[in-house]
Amino acid sequence: MNPEELKIYAEFMNRYGLNYLEVKKNNFHIILKKTNNEVVEEVPSEIPQISSSDKILEESKKEEQKMENFVYIKSPLVGVFYRAPSPESPPFVEVNSKVKKGDTICIIESMKVMNEIKTEHDGIIKEILIENGKPVEYGQVLFILEILPIT
Repeated sequence: MNPEELKIYAEFMNRYGLNYLEVKKNNFHIILKKTNNEVVEEVPSEIPQISSSDKILEESKKEEQKMENFVYIKSPLVGVFYRAPSPESPPFVEVNSKVKKGDTICIIESMKVMNEIKTEHDGIIKEILIENGKPVEYGQVLFILEILPIT
């Protein structure tokens, strides 16, 4: 991979404030980690390099445009993540659930207080990144939400 191809992924990470980026497309695989404000490239040895840099550049531009429709819902506090109001209740949301602004999507227990976490956007839950009952840190990404277009 030449430096210009790597620069596109580094700029993508900086634009969205990412510390880690892993890209897998067909037989292309790259892992980028940010340490001390520098982007470090890790290329798995068993994955062959793609010969066409134009193809990589074109695909990276498409992904960047697609990411603008996504929001990371982060934990506003340190605590324990719960997907449902009680062990017997169904989860607030599942993957591909539609949510509206103000909907409760999880609970974070902190210092024996149950804090309802609500969404600030209308959208569709694309990923749930935390397991039920696991501890979370302040600012840790809990959900990836695809924002619905305004109609």
